[in-house]
Amino acid sequence: MTAPDDRLEGSALQARLAFLNDVPFFKMTGSGNDFVFFDAREAPLETLTQPEVIRSICHRRNGIGADGLVVLEAASPDADVRIHYFNSDGSAADLCGNATLCSTTLAASVGLASASGMRLITGAGVVESRLDVMPAIDLRPIEDLALDLAITRGAGEERIGFVRAGIPHLVVLIESLAALDALDLAARGPVLRWDPSLGAPGANVNWVAPADGGVWRYRTFERGVEGETLACGTGAVATAALLEAWGLAPVTVPVTLLTSSGKPVRVRFRRDTAGVFPTLEGEGRLVFRGRIGTLDAPV
Repeated sequence: MTAPDDRLEGSALQARLAFLNDVPFFKMTGSGNDFVFFDAREAPLETLTQPEVIRSICHRRNGIGADGLVVLEAASPDADVRIHYFNSDGSAADLCGNATLCSTTLAASVGLASASGMRLITGAGVVESRLDVMPAIDLRPIEDLALDLAITRGAGEERIGFVRAGIPHLVVLIESLAALDALDLAARGPVLRWDPSLGAPGANVNWVAPADGGVWRYRTFERGVEGETLACGTGAVATAALLEAWGLAPVTVPVTLLTSSGKPVRVRFRRDTAGVFPTLEGEGRLVFRGRIGTLDAPV
């Protein structure tokens, strides 16, 4: 993927990075999909949203390391928190399911919202969430569901569908768990992620196969990360939606999917005249708190 054009160079970038010295952050994970979080009350939003700064912070060797960066900002009287989400390549994304699960946990922890229920502003609209044993989020209706696309299937790929779960997703049904585990996502992922039929933005890609006990196992190639992540929340929603539409999962009970970290996520749907509304439940865990030391430009 081509990096965003608004790069900071040389001394300008180093000055921005130096401005972040001693700024507090939170490292969080949603089933292995990991993020660096900031509270906008304690961190400079304008600096943190610069693509080169994001790449520096998310760098796995020279930075803190993460799939994405998130800033939580106190919102208007109509919502508790605004979520600013960015992929590790510095690009903004309208929605990230696991980041929203983590946001629910952190917003309650730092006093931005009540654990019993909160309203979060995302780029894909306002969503509601709550924190019980695990965080759960009620998302906007799924859109543009297509059961089968005219995309050439690879070995072991039985069906390829599409759905927009806040952001666009391909879902690929795989014939067996062994075939899913053997799949080379580094090779196959970019082919599907950039398929010309998807238009310039492309889509995330999820491969799914049946596991034991009515559970499904899925893997995701994420745009903006441009590689496989250990979990994808909106990918789980998209996958569950296609499994139901294909008649492979019951519509009356939650769909349980195993992430590549081995942790489960659960998706259920509520239907009414306004559409099909998903609820996602999964991990949103604080790993550690820290303060930024000396950051260097990404290489």
